[in-house]
Amino acid sequence: MKRCVSVVIPTAATPVRAALLSRALVSLLTSQNELVVPIVVINGSSYAPEVVESLKQRRDIRCMQLEEGSATGARLAGRKAVDTEFFGLLDDDDEYLPRAVEIRLNALVRDESADAVITNGYRRWNDQDVIAFPEFSTCETDPLGRLMDFPWLTSAGGLYRAESVQLGYFDVPPYMEMTYLAMKLALSKKLVFLDTPTYRLYSGTPESLSATEHYLRGEPAAIRRCLALDLPARIKRRLAQKYAASLHAVSDFERAHGSYLAAWRYHLRSILSPCGFRHLLYTRHLVSVFRGRSRRAVRFTLFLG
Repeated sequence: MKRCVSVVIPTAATPVRAALLSRALVSLLTSQNELVVPIVVINGSSYAPEVVESLKQRRDIRCMQLEEGSATGARLAGRKAVDTEFFGLLDDDDEYLPRAVEIRLNALVRDESADAVITNGYRRWNDQDVIAFPEFSTCETDPLGRLMDFPWLTSAGGLYRAESVQLGYFDVPPYMEMTYLAMKLALSKKLVFLDTPTYRLYSGTPESLSATEHYLRGEPAAIRRCLALDLPARIKRRLAQKYAASLHAVSDFERAHGSYLAAWRYHLRSILSPCGFRHLLYTRHLVSVFRGRSRRAVRFTLFLG
């Protein structure tokens, strides 16, 4: 019996993203043996009116529009609109491989106690497919531990049972949202991992959020949200290391761009955080910036940090 599966796709619907979105939709509507209903959620004000109008006229997709320019908010809105037994996600610049939905759905039908199935995929590099996660097969036995090593849950990589993975799971931070979702799922749901490529990720696409300065700056706050979860002590230690490293990365970014006061602030937050001592030697790079300045100026900068 054919089952209906919803797939939520956030998009800014800009002219640049239009061709990418078209590729994503083709992968859902022409290469799956199951009935797929794409839920396209247009978000923000940078959309191209002709792209939006074209999407709204289509009868083979559901189309929504939000004023807020937020992929996280768009996924949440799309999840609210899901009215099928199963659903998935897809970024507008990625695609499902043929039979992806069938492969995942079969796993959930076989194991009625499973709440979600997570699969491997490909990353597209220099026009070649490279397996996304070579150690994916190890996730089943220690999903939280492996999540500290690599982000095994991508937007394109999961199929979820709607009655189990409810709306509250999509109350996530605006950055590292899939990692946060993966943690919540690993803590409370039964996950099935299939080391079978079912999607293709395209790196370096135009207007990609993960490549922006905003993403770099947003990581520390996102990791703090992760630390607030009820996690095992070993995972909290790993996250504390990542938190200090994220602050250090922002400090180094600020230094490279000449914002030395901000660099000091983030550096001090980094070394004063748990596990931040490993970044202490970096202080010499910031101190060298102030050579030739008065000791009073240096003390003032440290005080403001």
